[in-house]
Amino acid sequence: MNFHPMELFGWAAAACSLFAFYSKTMIPLRMAVIAANAFAIVFSMYNQNIPNLIGSIILLPLNIVRLREMQRLTSDVRRAHTRGELDFDWLKPFMKAIELNVGDSIFEKGADANAAYVIADGQVSLPDLGVILGPGSLFGEMGLFSSTGKRMSGARAISDVRIYRITYDDFEQLYFQNPQFGLYLVRLMVRRMETNLARMSGQRRPASGPEAGPVS
Repeated sequence: MNFHPMELFGWAAAACSLFAFYSKTMIPLRMAVIAANAFAIVFSMYNQNIPNLIGSIILLPLNIVRLREMQRLTSDVRRAHTRGELDFDWLKPFMKAIELNVGDSIFEKGADANAAYVIADGQVSLPDLGVILGPGSLFGEMGLFSSTGKRMSGARAISDVRIYRITYDDFEQLYFQNPQFGLYLVRLMVRRMETNLARMSGQRRPASGPEAGPVS
């Protein structure tokens, strides 16, 4: 049985695919798949396996794009936490934009919590908490993590507004794809809650970035 050095690329592609299968986090998985695609391209060219070659050539750039998206997300969240920013722009690519008119209800008190929101333009009132929120504010997220899963306040547009919505399912997928995202998201939420508590107690706290309002 003759062994050709090019066959090492085939074995390397198989090894990377096995590593990707057992990887528990998305970034190492994507890196392994990218390596497997690259090795498979070389081996398929040697083997003249055209279907596998075409498939690997298509998958390689797609996996590179997905890897960059996840790395950018992690970097943006880390930077926001390091700077102490209460800025959720990094979350918007994973959210759906919604436009509402003045007086429109976003959700009611006691309703099932299934999404969180970031205000892009306009103002939103949380009447049960006596709070008015402006652009840059995150609201509605704590209902996703509460024991009852219910809204603690309603939310209503008091002007024409544009908001971004992310479902609990999307939150969960982002967390499991990249646990670092979940870690930094929790840190940012705690920082926002600290800001809210300081404001409610009448203490002065320097703000950097838009301050989000009380939870709902």
